[in-house]
Amino acid sequence: MVGVLSTEHARTAAAQDVRHGEIRGRDLVRLQLKLKWTLWKRSYRKNIGKIIGTSIGVLYGLGGLAMLVFLFLGTTLWAGEGELFPQIVRGLGAVTVLLWFLIPVLAFGIDDTLDPRSFALFPRSARELQPGMFAAAALSLPSVFTLLALAIATAFELLWLVLFGQGAGWVVLGALALIPANLAGLGLCLLLPRAWFAHSAARASSRKGRELGGIFGFLAMFVAIYAFSLSAQRIEDLDMLWVREQLPLATEVLAWTPLGALFSVPMDLAEGRVLAALLRALIGAATIMLIWLWWRRSIDLSMTSALTGDASSGQAKVSPLVPRLVPAGPFGAVMGKSLRYWRRDTRYLAALGIYPVVIVFFVAMGFMVPEARTMMLGMAVFMCAMTGLSISNEIGFDGPSGWVNIVAGAPARANLLGRIAAMAVLMIPAVVVITVALPLLYGLPELIPMTLLGSLGAMISGWGTSMVVGVLLPYPSSPPGTNPMKDKSASSSNAMLSMAISMVTVFVPMLPPLGLGIWGAIAGNLTLITGAGVLAIVIGVAVLLIGLRIATVRLDARYPDIFQKVRDHV
Repeated sequence: MVGVLSTEHARTAAAQDVRHGEIRGRDLVRLQLKLKWTLWKRSYRKNIGKIIGTSIGVLYGLGGLAMLVFLFLGTTLWAGEGELFPQIVRGLGAVTVLLWFLIPVLAFGIDDTLDPRSFALFPRSARELQPGMFAAAALSLPSVFTLLALAIATAFELLWLVLFGQGAGWVVLGALALIPANLAGLGLCLLLPRAWFAHSAARASSRKGRELGGIFGFLAMFVAIYAFSLSAQRIEDLDMLWVREQLPLATEVLAWTPLGALFSVPMDLAEGRVLAALLRALIGAATIMLIWLWWRRSIDLSMTSALTGDASSGQAKVSPLVPRLVPAGPFGAVMGKSLRYWRRDTRYLAALGIYPVVIVFFVAMGFMVPEARTMMLGMAVFMCAMTGLSISNEIGFDGPSGWVNIVAGAPARANLLGRIAAMAVLMIPAVVVITVALPLLYGLPELIPMTLLGSLGAMISGWGTSMVVGVLLPYPSSPPGTNPMKDKSASSSNAMLSMAISMVTVFVPMLPPLGLGIWGAIAGNLTLITGAGVLAIVIGVAVLLIGLRIATVRLDARYPDIFQKVRDHV
């Protein structure tokens, strides 16, 4: 009886003594790790798109590890002298740190499951939260694959030290520094993007500025991808002797930067370069310490900004909703609202931003590879046609504000036509310029009627298809300001079905004019080429009218039900 009372007394005392100071150090780190692991697992529930994307990423990661093994085999066991291996290690180390920073900043962002702003209401400082956040940062697939790559590199570095090291003493020193240096390099990879994003969250800037920053980063990634693709077309023109001569210089320069200093220390010791190893170790240690302190300060500031709110310019310009020369009424109001969204809502801007980048890429490819000009012209027509699908989830983008149309009793026909009119104002001039200028630049003016009319016809057909799909398969969109590369709204089954059906139904009606145009191009018959373009316009208008009729009937009958599906942001 006494034992039972003692136990109950201890439990009561413990319950009464739960204070801010009870969870400290390792307990807080353990709690954050458990929280990160639980939330990460739950993020895959019913998220088909994320599961598929992760599976593809894992396959690519495994392929990259296999290529890394063969690269190291070629520069150690198969090379004979092993002189290239230290350069490869230094260069790959610097590139790894750089990619760990650039890819999140320009594209995907980072896993913000434990966003520091989420802890703003808790009595914790950045100093207390930082160790757990850093440990939780390692619970991700990129971290796991980077760790595996470092394990492979470490094994081959040990092998290289044994086979090609400059004496037993230097081999031992290099081996002792190997694992700490590589782990410190991994720590730098984890720290850099998190410090940057914490700093970005703490900046007193407008939300629109941060949203545009995400879009520019998204576009910069595509520019880099297409630039690499263009450069690969001319790789045979490179002087490989010059490349081999410049490679040692480039790797040596990178090794003296914070990016590659840590990974170079073991190789320096193995080669007997003690002073260089000490200086690079100092550079790496100072970099980690400064970034750690920067991250801590940014966490504190971001938690403060989460409580005080975002800064704004305080300037608002009021302009008429209905555009000039458009009759006042439901149609004009919807058109004006859509035009305003296309101009201000970064979700819409991100949908259009990629098209200019792709078109410039097609132009460049046509000049670099003249024999591919016809194919590039066809791809440009395809991209112009795809713009018609940009409104396939217009009702979903309305989200919680869709109730305004229901309460106001906006006619479904005007509601749909106003959105199409706004899209037409934006895209028709751009499509006309592209489909006329590109054949002229390629020296194929005879194809202008087919490319111009064909693109317009396919785009108009896309509008009709998008209206039907938008009312039959609506899905909630992400809230405004979501990074395009972190938008999870397209992961639902409705989103995938919507895109698949839209792409099929917009191009199947275009098969007759496509066949007629190819026939005319082969025969060199201008009448057939022009007829193909005219036929595309006729079919596109027919699809638009049929789609408008179906979508109007559906929206009139089921608007409240559709609103229930899209009213919440994902």
